[in-house]
Amino acid sequence: MNPVDKLIAIEEIKKLKARYFRLMDGKDWSAFAAVFTEDALFDVHGALEENPSESGEPIIGRDAIVAYVSSGITPLTSAHQGHMPEIEIISAQEAIGIWSFEDVLRPPGGTPFALFRGYGHYHERYSCADGIWRIASLKITRLMVETH
Repeated sequence: MNPVDKLIAIEEIKKLKARYFRLMDGKDWSAFAAVFTEDALFDVHGALEENPSESGEPIIGRDAIVAYVSSGITPLTSAHQGHMPEIEIISAQEAIGIWSFEDVLRPPGGTPFALFRGYGHYHERYSCADGIWRIASLKITRLMVETH
């Protein structure tokens, strides 16, 4: 790819990640599904813990990912923000990226916490088909968690 095409791809991936956050927080689950490839891998083991020590099984497949995320996020008020993307274009069909992030979660009734604030990184792989970039794999690593 030439440098201009790479820059365009990077901007498209940034917009993809912005949609991911907006659609998740807005609980638009049908549109949220479209940010993932059909066979996407979603590894969020320990996503509510600082530096989890054990590795769990990832969630595989767009429908399973949406079911998992919607069941956890729907009862909450949430705000997710991604920052400082490091995106590398591997080819016209593949890219990788790391995003710093912060998320704030507030459950109804304040249980098991009144407010959760987390910080960490998204490690992602992207796939482009028919000119549309989608998330092919996603792994969250936490650096710090604050609960009140």
